[in-house]
Formats: sequence, C-alpha cells, structure tokens
Amino acid sequence: MVLLTLVASTFVSMARGTGPAGADQIADLRTEATTVSQQLIHGQLQVEAYQQQVSVASARVAADARAIAQLGAQVGQDQQQISARSDQVRSLAVRSYMDYGTGVSSADAALFSSSQEHAQVASEYSAIAVGNITTAVAELRTAQRTFQAHQAALQRQQGQDRADQNHQATFLEQANTTQHQLQALQARVTGQLAAAVAQQSAAQSAAAAAAVAAAQRSATKAPTGPPTKSPASTVPASTSTGAGSGPAPTTTTPAAPTNTTDPALNPFLQCVVQAESGGNYAAVSPDGLYMGAFQFAQSTWDTAASAAGRPDLVGVPPNRASKADQDTVAVALYALDGQRPWLGDRCVT
Repeated sequence: MVLLTLVASTFVSMARGTGPAGADQIADLRTEATTVSQQLIHGQLQVEAYQQQVSVASARVAADARAIAQLGAQVGQDQQQISARSDQVRSLAVRSYMDYGTGVSSADAALFSSSQEHAQVASEYSAIAVGNITTAVAELRTAQRTFQAHQAALQRQQGQDRADQNHQATFLEQANTTQHQLQALQARVTGQLAAAVAQQSAAQSAAAAAAVAAAQRSATKAPTGPPTKSPASTVPASTSTGAGSGPAPTTTTPAAPTNTTDPALNPFLQCVVQAESGGNYAAVSPDGLYMGAFQFAQSTWDTAASAAGRPDLVGVPPNRASKADQDTVAVALYALDGQRPWLGDRCVT
C-alpha cells in the first residue's frame, strides 16, 4: 500500500506543463527520476521479500503434504483396524449366540445341568465371551474416535495450506504489480527528462546560432580596419588559464579562413583574446591542451562549433581554424554559457 501511494503521488507530481524546457524543469525531472529509482529499489526488495515468504510457505506446504500423506496412511490403518474390530465383535457375538443362544442364563443352566462342573465351565465361558465382546466394542470405539481425530486434523491442515498459498500469492501479485507500475513510471520520467534536455539543447543551439548571425550582421554593417587580435570565443571554466596568466603560445600557421564574415566581438570577448593569447590566433598552450586565440579545449570547441551550426569545424584543432571561424565559435559559446567558461580570467566581471 505504501508503494502504491508513492506511485500515485509521483504520477500527480508529473502533471506538468509542456512549455519550453528550463533548468528548473530538468532539475525537477532528475529529482523525480532519482525518487522513482529509489522507490523501484524498495519495490524490488519487497518483491524479493514476498518471494522469500512464498518459498517458505511452499516449503511448509511440502512438509504439510508429507504430514497429510502420513495422516492419510494412518487413516487407512484406522479404517482397517475398525473393520477388523467390527469383524471381531461380530464373530464373538455370533459365537456367543451359537453356544448360549437359548436365552437361558448361566444360573438357570446350572440348575438343569446334569453336571455341576459342566455348568461352572459354561458360566465361566459365558463371562469370558461377554468380556471379550465388551473389550472389542471399546477398542472399536477408540479406533473410530482416533479415525475421526485424524480426519479432522487432515482437513484443518489442508485448509491452512490453501489459505497460506492464497495469502502469499496475493502479496506477491501486489508487489509485482507495484514494481511494474514503478518501471512504467521510471520509463516515463526518463523519457520526459531526455525530451527536456534535448529541447533545452536545441534552444541553446538556436540562441548560439542567432548570436553568431547577429554578430556577423553587426560586423557587416560596421566593418572595422584590418583584423587586430580582437578576441573572441572562450574556454571552459576547467580549462581557463586565468586572468593575466595566458599560456606561453607557440605559433603555427593557421588554416585558410573558411568563414568570410568575421562576427563582431563584444567587449568581454575582445578582452578574453588579449588575456588568453595576446591576440595570437595560432597560439597553443605548452601542454598542447588549449589552442587558438581563446585557448579552446578540443571538446569545448567541438560542442560550440556544433551549436554555431558549423559541423565542418568539429574535430579541427582550434589554432588551425581561421580568425573568422574562431570568432564565430567563441560568439556561439558565449551565447551558450556567458562568461562561465572563462572563470578565473581577469576579464570576468
């Protein structure tokens, strides 16, 4: 019941709108996914507990089946004993009637007997015969009572077995049902989370592409003089060299420009170019991990290039890309993540 309540409450909490996916919605979905996973673990543990109880009940049923078989055998023996006792009583009664069935008592027989000794023997035999019949009848009744007790025990045991099996089967079915509901709920939350992340990624890519287009339009409308080491683009926070601590650049010949429109850089990106590389678009850090005017890590460059709508730049070393291409990717990264990729840089406000 607790699990079913959790499932119901989680379904209610998932009744959300279908607007654009935001960071809060994705965080909520991740929280729900974690909660469902925890509930699923709890449900699995409960299923295993019920399965263990069913195994115990099955073992008990098997033991009861052996006991029932023994009781059945005992009942059979009781029936045979009752039959034998009944035959014995009938035999004794018939024999007594055949020997002394005239209706004359043993005392009367002694009066008319020609031999007193014979009369005494007859009287003793009569007493023994009556005693034997009485004993046989008592034993028969005892056997009947034993038989009835064994039958009652057998019926009680069979009824208890059926109740145990039904009880455990019901619990196991409920646990399995709850687990299936949780699995369905987990699939639904996971699907919503994936859709929200994809929607957010698409929105970010669109914003980056729009920022690049706007910067290019601005550059076209207000062209500047010959390119002077104007900075653009960014590096992730984990790869930034920090303010005033640009790498010792090693110069290589950059590839020929593939983007004829060099987007305008905002003041922040202009500052980054100078802080990170001194305006050298062919710069490479001493360890070879960060490249170009903005000292991109290759992974950051590939992500931002995709967002900028330039898949042709994915995998291209940043320092070998043209100035226009580096500026384009930097503008896209800024549109995606603002100043955060350059945390530690002196340009960050």
